[in-house]
Amino acid sequence: MKWDRRTFLQTLLTWGVAQESLKWLDKNHQLQKYYQTLAEPTHRKLALLVGINDYEQGFALKGCLTDVERQKDLLIHRFGFQGQDILTLTDKQATRKGIETAFREHLIRQAKPGDVVVFHFSGYGNHVKISPDIAPSITDGQLRGIIAQDGIKRSKGKTNTDNILEDTLHLLGRSLNTDKVTMVLDTSYHSRGEKAQGSLRVRSFPYISDAIDPEEFALQTKLKQNLSQKQATGSPGVILTAASPNQVAAEIKGNGFSAGLFTYTLTQYLWATAPATPINIILNKTKEQILPLIGQKQQPQQENSPKQPLFTYYLLPTFSDGAEAFVSAVEDNTTGTITLTGLSANLLRHYSVNSLFSSINGDRPSLTPPLQLKSCIGLKGKVRYLSQDNTSSQPLQVGQLLQESLRCLSRNPGLTVALDPKLQRIERVDATSAFSAIQTVADVVGEGEQPVDCILGLSASPSQPEQKGLSYSLFLPGGVELPNTIGKSGEAIKSAVERLHPTLDKLLAIKLWGLTLNENSSRLPLSVTLEGLTPEPFVIEQRQTSRGQSNISPSETKNTAKTISLPTELPKVARGTRLCYHIENQGEKPLYYLIVGIKSDGKAIAYLPNHEEQIEGESIYKSFIEPGKEEVIPNTATGLTWTISSIEGWEQIIVLSAIAPFQKTREALTKIAEFKPEKEQILNLENPLKIAQALLQDLTLASQKINKMTEPTADTYSLDVKAWSSISFIYQVV
Repeated sequence: MKWDRRTFLQTLLTWGVAQESLKWLDKNHQLQKYYQTLAEPTHRKLALLVGINDYEQGFALKGCLTDVERQKDLLIHRFGFQGQDILTLTDKQATRKGIETAFREHLIRQAKPGDVVVFHFSGYGNHVKISPDIAPSITDGQLRGIIAQDGIKRSKGKTNTDNILEDTLHLLGRSLNTDKVTMVLDTSYHSRGEKAQGSLRVRSFPYISDAIDPEEFALQTKLKQNLSQKQATGSPGVILTAASPNQVAAEIKGNGFSAGLFTYTLTQYLWATAPATPINIILNKTKEQILPLIGQKQQPQQENSPKQPLFTYYLLPTFSDGAEAFVSAVEDNTTGTITLTGLSANLLRHYSVNSLFSSINGDRPSLTPPLQLKSCIGLKGKVRYLSQDNTSSQPLQVGQLLQESLRCLSRNPGLTVALDPKLQRIERVDATSAFSAIQTVADVVGEGEQPVDCILGLSASPSQPEQKGLSYSLFLPGGVELPNTIGKSGEAIKSAVERLHPTLDKLLAIKLWGLTLNENSSRLPLSVTLEGLTPEPFVIEQRQTSRGQSNISPSETKNTAKTISLPTELPKVARGTRLCYHIENQGEKPLYYLIVGIKSDGKAIAYLPNHEEQIEGESIYKSFIEPGKEEVIPNTATGLTWTISSIEGWEQIIVLSAIAPFQKTREALTKIAEFKPEKEQILNLENPLKIAQALLQDLTLASQKINKMTEPTADTYSLDVKAWSSISFIYQVV
């Protein structure tokens, strides 16, 4: 779908702009300007992408080249950059001189007013001590800087760095003859002197530099002399950084690849989201995905010039629809290689063969059969048209954009648990032996390059500090301790593993719930609004699927009557607040619904509507929403209330809808002692794993009602995007 005025207006409605408020489109100069660009020739788009893995002196990184590849693919295939206008510098090309020369020659000398410029850096950063006689205005005596490939120096056993200072990057950016500049810095400066945080490698160099090349300040002086007074201060366009100044930027591991956590999530959402999305929304979505891995220890930041852009990279994407992959190589007319770009790293780990993709830019998309995934390694997959009838298939083409059609997942993904390298050898042996008896755990690993789901290690805060001995606990991959997992001091590690068995089951349930999320790829048209009810009703957040074909005009929907401000941070909700969810069915089929989640106190819950009633001995399902109707959860008329926990922390609630009843999930819930038939209720889940497995079975059964192309297998869940939607809400309880 290419851009037109209707799609542009629907974009505004997606952000929560009220239908009545669209009249100011004609009065608002900024919106007018962006809409006019839809029909105007596009200015030139230039990019300089720098990624460095091959640092010398034993400080290599792993994911920086992947970042460059992902960013380049995004710019070309999603935002319409020309390959010849993107310059990449990797490893030994990315010297200090090489980066500065490329910035001047490729960007500064070529950019003209109105051009779009993107500069990306993935690599090490650190602090540089500055002597007061050199820079007396620096109050803390330190400046931030990035490290080029040749920037690590060792002399007489001491490690130092030759930096390109952050101030120099700002001056280079302000030297461009355009104000449409975006800098993406997937690096960090603060360090605790370690190469890793939890199981994740960090991009903060572990040593502070105490020297700066005099040529650095000479370059700054020269750049300042060439700048006008207007250009001399402020930010050069938009600067997106991977973490706040006192945090570290981490790398994640996938099956066969590593990548910057920030770059991966940023590019993933820019690929998958539709319509076009403002920068602050994109950053919030990256924070949502970062949170389960590293908590709040890495929070991406945004710094703007006075002229803040409406859209990321100052651009509308080439197509208003999102995509999960694109064809990167062609073997013949029906077989090729795809690059998976719009899937979360966690989902990609468990994406199985036989998954299907449909083309969104073919001449006859309705007649073109889907592409079936035949194999997958890392970010690359082999695909072939499902139909062998070549007459109905358009030849595969490089750059062809693909959307998820059928999601195949392993029925037994299991958890991968890492053992903290600080554990003694005997502890590691005993822990591995104890984990082997837990079916939930698929693998136990030490330090390595494979992704993990959690870490078993020594607690930083013993539950009984007055006692001597060790306490074991579970941690997120990024080293954040999970609540309520700390054992008693002196506990044997085998006993700790047995104690943590229920928590491991819960972590696997959360993982399975996460594999169902498909807000961007679902074809069910619906909207979900989370509201607080105390002291007065207020909107916390609104989410909706973007690919479903709604049979309802935006002006007819109830939620568009509300003007929802664009959030600048993840939502915060006060303890004890009463909540409700508005689920609006904007499609043509009845939708069944269910809600599951994790509260801030760590308890798993499920909301079950008044699901069925017995008529002449037969169960009649009635927990569905008619087309064009809205359901408020919980129903205030029944007396049920949904109240936020009294414990500070994070909550994740997942709202699921499907075209068929959640029968197996209900059967699993009926075994809970507190279950009451013929009544809506919120249940505490002692064994959420069984609920998660039943839920995936229900989604597979719903998919089989409409998908006749593939037969289900005993070891795979097969979920059709036209059969279900799964939307996540994450908020902080304060």
